[in-house]
Amino acid sequence: MEDKVNILKAMMGTLAATLLDFFCPIQNFLLVIAILASINIFFGALADTDKWRFKKAFKAILYLIGYMVLLLLSFTTGILMGQSTEEVADFTSWITWVMIYFYSANILRNWHIKQPDNKVIEFLYWVVTFKIVDKINFLGEFLKQKKDGTSK
Repeated sequence: MEDKVNILKAMMGTLAATLLDFFCPIQNFLLVIAILASINIFFGALADTDKWRFKKAFKAILYLIGYMVLLLLSFTTGILMGQSTEEVADFTSWITWVMIYFYSANILRNWHIKQPDNKVIEFLYWVVTFKIVDKINFLGEFLKQKKDGTSK
């Protein structure tokens, strides 16, 4: 019985090492998203002050898990489709930049709520909210549709 347990431990260790090696090219993307999600939760809690809810933080954690699964699935799918690691990492990077934009906008919004007289944060929030939209293809159209209620 002890031999079977040791074999199972060795197999689990091998599987874990294999997965870590496979996803190594996108480890920084996953780390960046985890850091931004943590900062987002922190500033969300600060902005809510007395009405901070565990439910909101739990929802943010579920979103983080979903985003990480999206990155892992995107990377895996690209590799399985025969794309080069560099091409797949580029695509995964693009998805990560989209996440960075929305996390940054939300962090700056919450920070601005907490410190409305902070001109640096106000300016950065304005840039992220209005000026970057012009530089990212499809983002302006997406945000306009969301505002008009024509997007599902």
